[in-house]
Amino acid sequence: MPRPRHHASSRDAAEALARTAPLVGRWIERLLAGHEPPLTVAQYLVLQAVDEGDVVGSELARRAAVSPAAVSQLLAALETAGWVRRERLADDRRRLPVALTADGRRALRSAQELLRDRLAALLADLPGPEADALGWLLRRLEHSLGGTAPPPRPPRPPKPHHRHGPRPR
Repeated sequence: MPRPRHHASSRDAAEALARTAPLVGRWIERLLAGHEPPLTVAQYLVLQAVDEGDVVGSELARRAAVSPAAVSQLLAALETAGWVRRERLADDRRRLPVALTADGRRALRSAQELLRDRLAALLADLPGPEADALGWLLRRLEHSLGGTAPPPRPPRPPKPHHRHGPRPR
């Protein structure tokens, strides 16, 4: 019995995404590394999430696709760079709202412009309706992914035991 068409279409789209996303990710990674100031993808995602609204903790980790521990390290580095500030609330000492500084806003806007311009050049040959459809589909995918934590990392393999004595030949 043939599979339903929708399922085959989803699988084809998933295959295309699996082939394309790493390439786009590599472009973005390299563009951000060459940006002045240089940014990592994780830093860019955190700056973007902070700019979009009041996000903290696990929500910030989910939107940046990193662990909560990594968010803490990222925020510390961004604060040291002068791009974000964390403020304690008088009525809730556990919550640390994060906001972009003027320098953080400038760095983010400049990086967004760089990515938009360079990636738009890659899409310049698409007919308008196709570019519009791609934009719509990617926003929809972003919405789906933004509300879902990435799958957990697999456990690290055990370290090999070192044998004492001569190596076999």
